[in-house]
Amino acid sequence: MSVRNLEYLFEPRSIAIVGASQRPGRLGTTVLDNMAASGFAGPLWPVNPKYDTLRGIACHARIAALPAAPDLAVLCTPPDTLPGLVAELGARGTRAAIVLTPLSPERDARLHAALLKAARPHLLRILGPGGTGLIAPAAGVNASVAHVGAQAGIRAGQIAFVAQSGMLMTALLDWAGRQHIGFSRVVSLGGGGDVDVADLLDFLAGDADTQAIVLHLESFGNARKFLSAARVAARGKPVVVLKSGRGTDREERVIDAAIRRAGMLRVYSSADLFDAVQTVARARTPAAATGEHERLAVISNATSLGLLATDALAWTGGRLATLSPATVRALQPLLEEGAQPANPLDIGVRAGVDRHVAAVRALLDEPGADALLLVHVPTASAGSTAVAQALAPLVRAAPRTVLSCWLGGDGVQAARTVFADAGLPTYDTPEKAVRAFRQIVQYQRNQALLNEVPAQVPATGEAERAAARAIVAAARRQGRGRLREDECRTVLAAYGIGSVAPQDGNDGGPPLRIAMHVDPVFGPVLDFGLGGAAGRLVPDGAAGLPPLNLVLARDIVRRSRAGGLLADPAAACRMLVRVADLVTDLAEVAALQLDPLEGADDELGAAAAHIELGPARPEALMAIRPYPQALEETVQWQGAPLLLRPIRPEDGPAHVRFFAALDQDDVRLRFFTVLRELPPAQLARLTQIDYDRAMAFIATRPGADGMAETLGVVRAVADPDNHSAEFAVVVRSDLKGLGLGTILFGKLVAYFRARGTGALVGDALARNDGVQGLVRRFGGSVRPGSAPDSVRLAIPLHGKSS
Repeated sequence: MSVRNLEYLFEPRSIAIVGASQRPGRLGTTVLDNMAASGFAGPLWPVNPKYDTLRGIACHARIAALPAAPDLAVLCTPPDTLPGLVAELGARGTRAAIVLTPLSPERDARLHAALLKAARPHLLRILGPGGTGLIAPAAGVNASVAHVGAQAGIRAGQIAFVAQSGMLMTALLDWAGRQHIGFSRVVSLGGGGDVDVADLLDFLAGDADTQAIVLHLESFGNARKFLSAARVAARGKPVVVLKSGRGTDREERVIDAAIRRAGMLRVYSSADLFDAVQTVARARTPAAATGEHERLAVISNATSLGLLATDALAWTGGRLATLSPATVRALQPLLEEGAQPANPLDIGVRAGVDRHVAAVRALLDEPGADALLLVHVPTASAGSTAVAQALAPLVRAAPRTVLSCWLGGDGVQAARTVFADAGLPTYDTPEKAVRAFRQIVQYQRNQALLNEVPAQVPATGEAERAAARAIVAAARRQGRGRLREDECRTVLAAYGIGSVAPQDGNDGGPPLRIAMHVDPVFGPVLDFGLGGAAGRLVPDGAAGLPPLNLVLARDIVRRSRAGGLLADPAAACRMLVRVADLVTDLAEVAALQLDPLEGADDELGAAAAHIELGPARPEALMAIRPYPQALEETVQWQGAPLLLRPIRPEDGPAHVRFFAALDQDDVRLRFFTVLRELPPAQLARLTQIDYDRAMAFIATRPGADGMAETLGVVRAVADPDNHSAEFAVVVRSDLKGLGLGTILFGKLVAYFRARGTGALVGDALARNDGVQGLVRRFGGSVRPGSAPDSVRLAIPLHGKSS
């Protein structure tokens, strides 16, 4: 994964268009027209030996004739010329190129490989080949062949749109122009041989001009790279995904699971994608959207309109808010004689502007509603434009999402424009507005999975795991493709999964099923649902990617039909975590099925089990890197053993106690501010790390009460190019000066040196003498920082950066 030189794609100071033309229909003509009309402030250099000028701009015969190396080159020349041009540009100093010339994967595979090979020595990044190009409105860059917006200009905004389909990109730009929605970056990937979706997610995650990301994907490429980048991006800003090209039901469940695991929102149609663009641009997401935080209030000026909205809400599994007595009293004087306040609220066809404003104000004060939907049709008593003008200031100041539907054609267009200009979401139909609300709810649910701290499931002992590995290895040496029944029982028991006799009736709930298969893109996948005869009659299933914890397992159970039939899902969740541990640990397991799973007291057991074997999967095949148990190490410190290990999500409670034991001065030295307690989202970020690009080691031992206590932590997050990793270290205040920081930091240095990272770097307050001494002890440097009273720390690791 790499963001190297991507800034030259989006913020170039000079642009060359190689193959620029004036002949109609040519790529070079369209992109030159678009760039000439885009307001680009830097030099624009057409390159083509056939012309002296194009569009009044001096045209250069060849790259060597350019006044300087362009930051960005746009190539529109025949396929055979591309590798040579890229090599020439790279040697001249260009660091980014957009190749608009399409290359066929079958016919032009050799050229495609030569193109990438020519770029590699110069670190020149290639967007394409093929596709529609790139647009960065605020920078005046329209290096695309999109035919819409070229003359009127594409609005600058805060949404980035990345598409694998150039035609969908063009359609979205056309729609967004009519909706008054702008973009920070618009990218068509084309062939994506160099710059891929993961690279762009990494760039956009740190892009201050981008507040939301919308993706259209046809494939995922490297699943681990994609999910790693997606999880980083989704922690900081909304990410919406449309995947085109439907697979089997099982494949779709896997894609759903991957997108949820990354904290993104999946939509299932181009119509929903367009609406989602508006939603992420304008809606205020509720603070949480689980349990009692997904309740919608509906207000309309016609009974039928409110019913359309509530019908749509019911179909999508949503909930209407219950109005409080205070809200009912506030609304009663606003209604016509004999009408009673209810949700949906009908304020009547004779409601004027003042009644609309008063009713909306009352519902915005309703504590039991998390969002409000206004559905309006113009009447003789109140035209839509007047209502919109009166409501816009009130709604804009509201702390929660207000969705609106102005139902009609030309007669309500002005009202939609009033709300759009005020940055407020508006939809053509009640059903679209309800779907937008449900998108907000689902997005918040997915985000909650990133921020919850799970409870801990007791880990299986190493002796039991070793015995299970020996059984599997012996079966593979004998050339067997499956385990015998007795071997299955022994292997399952090693991971806390017992066997039970089949039961005619199961008082503990329905029979369940857990299965595992290997997806060609995302690797091992777990499926959970109804088992036994019920599972064969009623299609059911929810998928999840190992490794799992109880929070993730609970989400899988909740999404299945079986989950709704369980009085207490705790046993099913524990079983999913144990199976995930088995699958993660035993790389030779190619398929597994426990069906049925039945209750025994408060636990589940497998009445039937089937385990198939194959060649050991490489660890890299898992879409999410599992907990690196091999990095655990026991050392002697102060005359007693101390465990050094990577941090786990389950360390959350111990991390809270650790933070509480820090002096406020130590907190200020570590966080550059005073914090009395760790907010839940920050606690999740500290304990739920992506082991593929970050590492945090803790020093831990059993406390006096028998509970594990954290004594110190050191962490670092590598940049996508592995040039450097930003580090931080903190030791419990009562243990400072005893050498613990040195032990922890030494483990971090050794890990990132072995990883090939170029350097460990960090910032500290100038008065933090302890960390400065630590850095010098490991051969590092301390220099003045960019902020007053700060220092910049750096430790070269002499590793090979990539």
